[in-house]
Amino acid sequence: MIFKFFYFFIFLLNIGCVNKIQHINSNFSNQKITDFGVDVEISYYLQGQLEFQLIAPEVDQISDPIKKNIFSQGISVYIYNSSLDTIASIFSDFAIQNKQDNLVEAKKNVVLKNIQNEQLNTESLFWDKNTKTIYTDDFVTINTNNEIIMGYGFLTDQNFSTYSLSNITGTIYL
Repeated sequence: MIFKFFYFFIFLLNIGCVNKIQHINSNFSNQKITDFGVDVEISYYLQGQLEFQLIAPEVDQISDPIKKNIFSQGISVYIYNSSLDTIASIFSDFAIQNKQDNLVEAKKNVVLKNIQNEQLNTESLFWDKNTKTIYTDDFVTINTNNEIIMGYGFLTDQNFSTYSLSNITGTIYL
């Protein structure tokens, strides 16, 4: 009697566990494919030479359908010259890398520094790796050795060696 009950229970269990492939596919078709990394350090090389290095406490890699890396804890990026001197650096509290367009958007407390000890502060900054330019339409403050420049619409090369502001709203001479 116990064996009949046991076999009946197993039979019910097997029938209840059958899934049709359509049900499985419909449950997972809207899911994002995600990878996760902690203490990430990514080095980018161009023609065998270190071009820049990205360091982040964590990264989420999402394919939705565009591949993106989301750095929810911020990034530190160091840009190097051929002698491996740091010629520019970017820091932010949040960033998104669109891998399809080779575009990085840094957000929240963005700081861009160069080798001349100039510093840009803003809340949003775009870095286009294809054109090797850094730009924003947001408000920026640039601190140099002898002045503070405020304005909107910033554009520079990725080394932050020369730059332009579209709309300067104020300059303070030190």
